[in-house]
Amino acid sequence: MLAINPGSTSTKVALYEGETEVFSETVEHAREELAAFPTVIAQYAYRRAAVDALLAKHGVADLPLAAVAGRGGLLPPMPGGAWRITPAMLETLAQARYGEHPCNLGAPLAQDYATRWGVAAYIVDPPVTDEMDEVARISGLPALPRRSVFHALSQRSAARRAAELLGVDYAANRWLVAHMGGGISVAAHRCGRIVDVINALDGDGPIAPERTGRLPSLGVLSLVQDGTYTFEQLRRIILREGGMWAHCGTNDLRVLERRMDGTSCCDKDGTSCCGKDGTSCCDKDGAADAPPDAHAALVFEAVAYTIAKELASLAPALLDGGCGTGCGEPASDGSCPARIAGVVLTGGMARSTRLTERLRQRLEWLAPVVVLPEVEEMHALASGVLRVLRGQETPGEYA
Repeated sequence: MLAINPGSTSTKVALYEGETEVFSETVEHAREELAAFPTVIAQYAYRRAAVDALLAKHGVADLPLAAVAGRGGLLPPMPGGAWRITPAMLETLAQARYGEHPCNLGAPLAQDYATRWGVAAYIVDPPVTDEMDEVARISGLPALPRRSVFHALSQRSAARRAAELLGVDYAANRWLVAHMGGGISVAAHRCGRIVDVINALDGDGPIAPERTGRLPSLGVLSLVQDGTYTFEQLRRIILREGGMWAHCGTNDLRVLERRMDGTSCCDKDGTSCCGKDGTSCCDKDGAADAPPDAHAALVFEAVAYTIAKELASLAPALLDGGCGTGCGEPASDGSCPARIAGVVLTGGMARSTRLTERLRQRLEWLAPVVVLPEVEEMHALASGVLRVLRGQETPGEYA
């Protein structure tokens, strides 16, 4: 089975034989090359050529395939699980009706290769997976209901893996899960359903490497009203130029931690750039001349604090809210206990021992903290389609 996952500046391709990975490789795309395309969908041929080259490199062109899995895109709200890619889905993504993001290319690319091999194509746990309790949709303004947009594929895969490690059933327990990458999404998983989500794509949630997270609403309006920023400028800042980047000029947690310690943030050739103004702090010999950065340490603490705060804020969602959803009251046989089985941390930032230990200190009073930085989204895509091929799951039909 072939799996394709387009990201912001990369496209990842993997081949599986059953659950076994044959190969997995990522093609990096230069930002300046992507910037030449007016829309995300206009990148299609460019990305397809990159995938073709990678498949040729691995000699995959003549291998039989059972199916193709693609990363899900921005579609209308839908339940999680596997969905068959249809012409209607492709049309929705091509027109970017629900927003533009490189994930919109996952289904078109998967369908292209599925057509070549004469097999079916699917998406799995798309980012618009919506299983929210009705009470969780209500905001303070009827015109702005809360939306479910998050790292559904990564989160569900990590929670299932955490359940395996803890020796319990994912679908019979309750979990708090955070995917921590360029954007950070937090969700409450209750007995197999993801019943509440803190939606980073809408500007909500914790401080992230590139996103501001939650901001004071009236303050944001004032920045537009007084002309400090246009709407589009502020939108870009909230989604791409906020958070760690706005405070410290880097979206790399490793750089932030090196500044905190006053250790070298330079590559061996002395070319690494880690100053807030975009200039190198490297001497000619590749050594940094900088004291420990107290501001970087404070921003790091703020990132950790807001992640922990958002996770803890979802604990009430793990109880049955009395609205008839979820698994209801705890079963007498203990199959669905009214407790949190685990707090799960995944995504690239989970590789930081300093960050995960700080989160553990703030959250382990709620439940055991399980750190899974290497949970593989490509494997999650393949596994989701395998459940369909094995008759364990019936795919949805997008119309």
